[in-house]
Amino acid sequence: MSEVNATILTVGAATQDVFLTGKALHGRRDVRTRDYVEQFPLGAKVDVEHVYFETGGGATNAAVTFARQGLQVGYIGKIGHDPAGAEVMRVLRKEGVATDRVVQDGKLSTGYSAILLAASGERTILSHRGASHSLGAKDVAIRTIQADWLYITSLAGNFDLLGKLLKHANLHGIQVAIDPGEAELAQPKKLKGLLPLVTVLKCNAQELSQLFGGADAKDTVSKAAHACPYVVGTDGPAGAYAAAGGKLYQAGQYQKVKGIDRTGAGDAFGSGFVASLAMGSGIEDALTLASANATSVVTQIGAKPGILKTARVKRMKLKVTPL
Repeated sequence: MSEVNATILTVGAATQDVFLTGKALHGRRDVRTRDYVEQFPLGAKVDVEHVYFETGGGATNAAVTFARQGLQVGYIGKIGHDPAGAEVMRVLRKEGVATDRVVQDGKLSTGYSAILLAASGERTILSHRGASHSLGAKDVAIRTIQADWLYITSLAGNFDLLGKLLKHANLHGIQVAIDPGEAELAQPKKLKGLLPLVTVLKCNAQELSQLFGGADAKDTVSKAAHACPYVVGTDGPAGAYAAAGGKLYQAGQYQKVKGIDRTGAGDAFGSGFVASLAMGSGIEDALTLASANATSVVTQIGAKPGILKTARVKRMKLKVTPL
């Protein structure tokens, strides 16, 4: 690991996640859409064999990656005064993540997800956004933020908060990575207007195509390359593309593994990429750590158990072409 000890603050959602698995959950393809579907009759009582409790939310997942890589990290978000919120705080503190900027709301409940997980790794998430959904600029002492990096995940479409964070960062030499959520992507004009203030934009290929178009992941990342210094588009098991410095980098799957649960894989990739940059590494090492982190996460149930701890990972072979 590099000796650079950067400070990173993550901003966004925190949730309590409960995973339900069992023989009753076995998705089947819809003959019309070809999508995997699961159906339960209303009023039915469905048995499940296993229940797993973990914490989630993109910003807390990313915070754990940074902490396990030896960086100084704090989390900015909102939770409730409830058992789920207490568990979020317990896990963050256990991982060495600073929680002094966490807002606890006595009227709102902590975000909560019930995840129906099939043996194939496919899942359906029943999500209650909770307190995280109401995080606003009034909850964040923006003027006091001092860090080397901000890692911003979904802010429930709150462009007032996003804009103020980015402007503060730009004025104070703080680099910013964003992994926008559905609500931000639903307003592409606003989001694209803020990208000149961003260092790293990370999305999956489908999300990135909502902003820039493109026939496939490679084409989409190429079209988005001008948006900010680093543009990263993930494509599930197919790997990822990244554009930087006039070059396009293609990374395949880090290692062939049996995927048990894809929850948090995108968070692991994005935070692994930024962790490597924050430690002073180049894009080749950043893509390697990102891919290795995501690969490890999908081998375990939950977004955090598989996150890599500080360790050297063998650099991947990348395909590099000029843009």
